[in-house]
Amino acid sequence: MKRRLMLSFVASILLAGALLSGCGFKDIDKRYFVVGMGIDKGENEEKPYRITLKLGVPSVQIDAGKSKTQVETIEAVSIAEGVRMLKSHVDKEIDFGHCKTILLGESFAQDSIVEAVTWMSRRRDIQNIAAIGIGSPNAEDVIRVQPDVERFPGNTLNLFFSEDATESSFTFIELLTDLTRRIYEKGLDPYLPVITVQSEDNTYVINRVALLNKEKVVTVLEPKETQLLSQLTAHTTHSQFGSYRSDPFVISVNGIKIHYKIKKSDTAPKVEMKIKQSVTFEEMPINSYYSNPEGTVAQLEQAYTEDVLKLLQKIQKAGVDPYGFGLRYRARFHLPNFDEEWPDIYSRMEFDVKTKVEVRGTGLLR
Repeated sequence: MKRRLMLSFVASILLAGALLSGCGFKDIDKRYFVVGMGIDKGENEEKPYRITLKLGVPSVQIDAGKSKTQVETIEAVSIAEGVRMLKSHVDKEIDFGHCKTILLGESFAQDSIVEAVTWMSRRRDIQNIAAIGIGSPNAEDVIRVQPDVERFPGNTLNLFFSEDATESSFTFIELLTDLTRRIYEKGLDPYLPVITVQSEDNTYVINRVALLNKEKVVTVLEPKETQLLSQLTAHTTHSQFGSYRSDPFVISVNGIKIHYKIKKSDTAPKVEMKIKQSVTFEEMPINSYYSNPEGTVAQLEQAYTEDVLKLLQKIQKAGVDPYGFGLRYRARFHLPNFDEEWPDIYSRMEFDVKTKVEVRGTGLLR
């Protein structure tokens, strides 16, 4: 009996070993980790996708400018096929587990991003927290940049879209999970940061945001408008508000609270928005505030209100809704055919904005 049990135990071990020998596990030294990916339009209609992968090359040196990468590019019928074909270009397994940044080319984003986002969401080794952006003029040029100060492969671009390093009110951070939600959620439209390259400095500039209508880019906001939208959508707490007259006058927004409600009307629905800011002065003419503090604050409130109105009206004219007014409208009022009724309601909507500024500090000079 004991002998039979022993033989069964040995047979089980041998069978398990045979099964394990066929698994897909590969050691870390037999893998290429993708640290950046770009998707552009192909030049050939039969192969509409141009896939670019930046692969991190392990190195013992971690000094500035010592990072090593290998860039592979291919055109294919689909994104999935392109990735599979790129495996024949390298001697190691391609792994997306460390891919934190995926860029879409400018012309590609002006066509349709839905299929690309669907592929990202379906692939099991692409993280939902991966940052998505638009590479200008194309994703490949941005992916190929090798910053002189980079210490780890692909780390410079990753730091732009994390809260571990720089924090800029001009830089939007859009993750795959939120982008997917905005594409499929009624009453809420997507936006993506635009990344350009400074060729003379061999680095990136991210100070604009593109607004999309569920499928493609409709308009791109300028840096000042991008910062304002970042404040309104609570992407940033600390930011600046520029001069409202010829004299240099800059305030730092330390905190901002926004409350709005939508009033239904058969003629023109209205959004009543109240903005409350706590600010400190960073730059101003000497004695300009202390000679007339109430008048200065009133001018600041009026200038900010006018800028917000211009931005909301510009976004409304473009027919996109990144702020989510449609989502709020759906929650409060019944719309049997939202897709058909909302565009007309949104085009007739009016905005009533009121800003209140609280000065917390003015510096030492008077």
